[in-house]
Amino acid sequence: MDTSFRTTNVRPGNATLVYSLTLTKNKAAFWGMNIGGVFLLFIFGWFFSLYVSLIRPILAFELVITSANVLYVLLSLVGIAAGQMVLHELVHGLFFWLFTRSRPTFGFRGWYAFAAAPGWLLPRGQYLVVTLAPFVLLSILGIILLAVVPTGALAAILAGTVMNAAGAVGDLWVVFLILREHRPIVIEDLGDGFNFYALS
Repeated sequence: MDTSFRTTNVRPGNATLVYSLTLTKNKAAFWGMNIGGVFLLFIFGWFFSLYVSLIRPILAFELVITSANVLYVLLSLVGIAAGQMVLHELVHGLFFWLFTRSRPTFGFRGWYAFAAAPGWLLPRGQYLVVTLAPFVLLSILGIILLAVVPTGALAAILAGTVMNAAGAVGDLWVVFLILREHRPIVIEDLGDGFNFYALS
């Protein structure tokens, strides 16, 4: 039934709230996603590093941290993390706009950024696209760039690609929640959480 549902900012009479989550109020989910993100950081770090070693086998690069460059390395990592976070949320926002034709909401909650479309209900398929777009599109972009960028930019592109993929831990978890829900549903994104509505 949700395949025929059109994106709307008016909740239909047959929509019943069946699941709601706000990360700022659910500490277990908040810390679970943070721990999961660290785990994915190692997984995707290994995966993308292996990819680089396979496509550019004669290329060797290493990061040597000394007392002289430790501040530069830390600031570079912070800058890369901030840049990929903003780009990640801009992609979310672009797809929110494509489906709602309304300006999405952007903001920060503590240390993480978000894009949201509060008040808008998206059908399952559209919300899956919005949720997966930064993970898929930016990973593909990273894979392309890792194959062609100069050696000097390789470490930065690798770090950004890995951070983006690992930072999608919340998105991947939401995808799991959507796919396990067999009822017709629509979803409202709140930025730091979401509401699932079942359609009767």
